[in-house]
Amino acid sequence: MRLNRILLLVIMTLVLTITITTYALTILPSSHSSVSLRIGYSEEIDESDVTDQYAFQLLASEGIQVTYSTFYQNPPLAYRALLTGGEDIIFDETMGSLTSGQNTTCVGGYQSGGDFLAISGDNITSPTQLLGKTAADFGPGSIMRDLNDHWFAKAGIAVNIVGPNPSSIYLEAAGPDIETIHDLESGQAQEIVADDFILADLQSPSVNNSSHNGPFHVLFYAPADIYNSCYAVRDDWLSNPANQVTLERFLAAIYQAQRYFISNPSQFDSFAERQLPETSPVEIQFASTFYPAQLAYWPYGQYNLLGNESLQIKYNNTNDFLISAGAIKTFVANDSVKPYGIFNKYFELKALQMLEPYSYPNESWVDQTFAANVQSWVPAWMGDTNRTKPG
Repeated sequence: MRLNRILLLVIMTLVLTITITTYALTILPSSHSSVSLRIGYSEEIDESDVTDQYAFQLLASEGIQVTYSTFYQNPPLAYRALLTGGEDIIFDETMGSLTSGQNTTCVGGYQSGGDFLAISGDNITSPTQLLGKTAADFGPGSIMRDLNDHWFAKAGIAVNIVGPNPSSIYLEAAGPDIETIHDLESGQAQEIVADDFILADLQSPSVNNSSHNGPFHVLFYAPADIYNSCYAVRDDWLSNPANQVTLERFLAAIYQAQRYFISNPSQFDSFAERQLPETSPVEIQFASTFYPAQLAYWPYGQYNLLGNESLQIKYNNTNDFLISAGAIKTFVANDSVKPYGIFNKYFELKALQMLEPYSYPNESWVDQTFAANVQSWVPAWMGDTNRTKPG
């Protein structure tokens, strides 16, 4: 009897392994070709892009090898690497395809909502209290600096990049999250723009106190009606039909990785902990559900949605946002860059058509408002939420 139980356990384990593997590999048709890709990112790996590492595993099983993924010191460096041919695809946080007029195209992305926010210290709850003080972000050319410029312009508050001034807010180019958090907790900066998951680190009573220059407050959330990042490629690379097929498969793997981890947050926890061994498990667990709820993890792409999430509406809003931030002077038409446009939804559409419809899981954050939004934004053939299904 004991032997039978052992055999049964082995069989069940094999079945479960095959099921998980089959789920992962149903994203794309079988391919025997061998293709290599070079992918660039704006900063060191964190919760914002750890799901891509899982997508790379899916791609490897289909014969597409990510030969290396480079993490640059800041967003402009990553965009420059794309322009000079050092990368095939980058995760662009500069909106360079829109702001620079270069022959590059945004071809997809998994963030429908913003994954950044502004956190203030010293118990500051109003932007006017920051006059004469310092706000730290990633620096010029980054979405984080654009957000600071946008927020303070809307509040009617002047900014400068020279130094502290009683009549304005000094914008300090601190760098990525770890540097901006240090400046906030040391008192060098009284506001920072950082990734959403930083909340998990700053909410603890052991940190959120006056000895760390708290209490801390969320001063602004990134608007959800604009584009703040995308996967970007050069138009000369995109003109190769073989590269177009590879791109579509790449995007399909990215969206499948999002779906897998949204539906399996515990699997995200274990995977991310292996990818981010120096990151607090509490921070990772926080991101596993907070990011999907904030639409920073999003399984349906960016450019083939409906209603107020449609490409044209969000494109117009993004122009308005970048004008208010001073990143561009006037509206830039999408077709001003030939032949693919600044944002192109065709390749993302082809990728989404490779996938099965996806339904959100029955998580607590999938409330009626969330379900109604998904139903109004997502074409029915792409999926919905379990809450919107009859019965």
